Amino acid sequence: MTKRTNLRVIRGFRLDRVSLDDEPGAIPIIILGRILSSPKIFNQAAFQIEIKLLSEYPFKAPEVRFVKKIYHPNVDSDGKICDQLLYEGEEHKPTTPLLYIIKRIAFLIDNPKLDHAVNHEIAVEYEFNRPEFNRKASELVKLYDLSQD
Repeated sequence: MTKRTNLRVIRGFRLDRVSLDDEPGAIPIIILGRILSSPKIFNQAAFQIEIKLLSEYPFKAPEVRFVKKIYHPNVDSDGKICDQLLYEGEEHKPTTPLLYIIKRIAFLIDNPKLDHAVNHEIAVEYEFNRPEFNRKASELVKLYDLSQD
């Protein structure tokens, strides 16, 4: 119970639901929450993420994806996030706290890593044509508006 309470109060994240609430003992454990971003183009709404803890967790990184589209260089068309922490053999370790992963995703949305972009076109646009990037990102924010409350 304490861990879920801690998840609710992370700066930049709001917990929506944990599958254990509905089915105690079910695998995978699915956590739904909202990333609350701070840059102007993203702070108009929240972005729901799904975190799946498979039976191999914590030895295998959780599967994390955005539920709705987000226009971002580090997020692919299926909502999967490109970050070394989410891949085996990279930075993920069994001792990596779930809270750290969530904070890192929130930080990544606010601070894209262009050298790890999964969508190079968006990365180039972000770096060299920020007004166009901001326009397209804002369109998706408005289309998939999810309240921060």
